[in-house]
Amino acid sequence: MIRTLIQDVLLAMLLGVAAVIMFILPSINPAAKDDPAQLPGNLIASIAWPAGSTDVDLWVQAGDDLAVGYNHKSGRVWSLLRDDLGTANDDTTINMESAFTRGLPDGEYAVNVRCFGCAKVPVPVSVEVRLAEGGVIWKGTVDLLKDKQERTAIRFRMAGGQVVTGSASQVFKQMKRGE
Repeated sequence: MIRTLIQDVLLAMLLGVAAVIMFILPSINPAAKDDPAQLPGNLIASIAWPAGSTDVDLWVQAGDDLAVGYNHKSGRVWSLLRDDLGTANDDTTINMESAFTRGLPDGEYAVNVRCFGCAKVPVPVSVEVRLAEGGVIWKGTVDLLKDKQERTAIRFRMAGGQVVTGSASQVFKQMKRGE
């Protein structure tokens, strides 16, 4: 009888520990949520250009916010991840800059590239603009033909988190900068 009582108590304790583990385990490593506010960026613009000392800059703008680029790295919507200066302060041969948005407010978006220090031209700049949740908005090459030249890669409108059909163009309009 005592042996049965001890077995029953041990079994009850084991079941109690198992129940506690079952309730605590989900809170230790919660499942990832697909909350768009938690994503590293809702819209990503990136540029890449051939290896060397050439300095090309990515400039992005959303709505009436100030343009984001090398001297204004963050705004309400866009943030520049890194200002790549070519070979200066860089241990790799990769020349690349990226910017991302925090949210997708309605309005016009612009992605420009600028040759800041281009001794050797032309400079082919690969540009890609994509939504974080998949879907390339635009991908192509913009050729910079002279130093200090700025060209628009793409302009488009967003509404309800989607690109407005027929709104994309490559017409240059001066960005509102805080220079």
